[in-house]
Formats: sequence, C-alpha cells, structure tokens
Amino acid sequence: MLRVYAGLLSLVILTGGSPAAADDTLFLGQIRVEDARAVATGSAGLRYRIMHENAAALGTQLGRWIHQPETVEGGITFSLNAYPVTRTPTADDRHRTASFLIDYTEPAVQALAGPIEQQYGKLPSPDDLEQFVHDYIVDKNVAHGFDVASMVAKSRAGDCTEHAVLLTALLRMSGYAARTITGLYVSLDAPVAAYGHAWVEYHNGHDWSGLDGTRISETVGAQHIPLDVVENETIGYAMGLIGSLQMLAIERVIVE
Repeated sequence: MLRVYAGLLSLVILTGGSPAAADDTLFLGQIRVEDARAVATGSAGLRYRIMHENAAALGTQLGRWIHQPETVEGGITFSLNAYPVTRTPTADDRHRTASFLIDYTEPAVQALAGPIEQQYGKLPSPDDLEQFVHDYIVDKNVAHGFDVASMVAKSRAGDCTEHAVLLTALLRMSGYAARTITGLYVSLDAPVAAYGHAWVEYHNGHDWSGLDGTRISETVGAQHIPLDVVENETIGYAMGLIGSLQMLAIERVIVE
C-alpha cells in the first residue's frame, strides 16, 4: 500500500516540470526554471518568483518561514539571503519521540548508535549526524518513496526523502528535536535548475536550523526553499504527504 502511495506522490511532484536528468538521483523531480538575473551571483541575496496555480495556498505555506511573501499575478515573490530559520512552533515531544515514519526505536536504527559513537563520540553534533547519513546511504537512487527510517537503515538506499527521514530519526535518537521538511532546491550551477527536495530542521534551543543529509551544498542556505513540514508521521503518513507535495506542482521558478 505504501508503494502505491509513493507512486502517486511521484506523479504529483513531476507535474511541476520535466523529469530530472539521469544523474540527479537525489531529487524528487525537476521543475521548470528561468534565470532572469542580469549578473550571475552566489547564493547570498537571491530573489525568487514562483508561479503556481494556487498562489494563495503557496503563499500561506511559505508564510510559515518567510514574512509576508508578496503576491504577484500567477504567483508569489520573495527574497532570501540565507535559510529562513523560524522560532515557531516551539519544539515539543512530537519533535523528539518515535513514530511510524521516524521509528528510531526499531533495532535497525538503534544498531547505528554504535557506529555513530565510534566515529563521533557519545554526543554527536547535528553536523556529525548529517555527515553520517550522507556516508551511510551508499545507494543514491529514486526507486524508493519516503521509506520509514528503519527501512532506510536496512537498505542504505534512497533519494533525498530517505536521507531526510533517517537524519530526522538519528537526531531524535540523539536527543535533538527534529522534523522533516519538503520544498525546493535551486542549483545555481549553469544551467540553473530547480528540484523538489526534502531535508531536515533541528531545534538548536532558539530556532529551527536546516540540515541536508544529501550534502548537495556545504550548508543549507538561500538555495533551500521550505514549503511544508511532514506533520503526519502515523501509518497514514503517505496520504498526508499528497496534500503538502501538491505545493511542488509549480509552473515555473524564476531566479531574479
């Protein structure tokens, strides 16, 4: 049943654009993008215009991170200088406990505690766990569809969603509050491209900061655009994902 849901999720995502290139094995799907910058710049100070058939809903989602994104005809526009950290909601038990999706109490995930301690000590940092997940998942492919953490621990395979789910699990297992995020990643390498992506936020005691187990960039920054949080971690999580991933049915991303 979960595989059926996962296939449906893939169809929802890929409506945003043409399929990703064969070597882009970490992403959910490729989205149409236009580079409208007069001069190519780095990742600091990026302005985006995102065209979507339901711009109001997209603006509401983005408003969880970005203060008052501006509505334009057919979409929304906003600027990012860095990853848009937020202090809300306050981290609570739901961000620390095991769930059906983030099942870190399962033996397959618990078995990773030994290798992590051997490599990073008894108190691994969030950055340590990010690096561990990147190295641990050796088969980078899109054949999986939001596998639960214990499945990822066993298979050591998957795309950005599997990296995100396992990293969320290891962060919680290590005592950090963490949640899984879905959104966009904009690659500034020529030619500029945009992809559906998943990563993680952990609470550092003050606000939510980003981590990306795929390690597609040195840090989670202005090229990561968060759109939703995976709130439903129950056995029905896949059905809950369909609504949030519809936000990735984007007509076009314009980098200005």
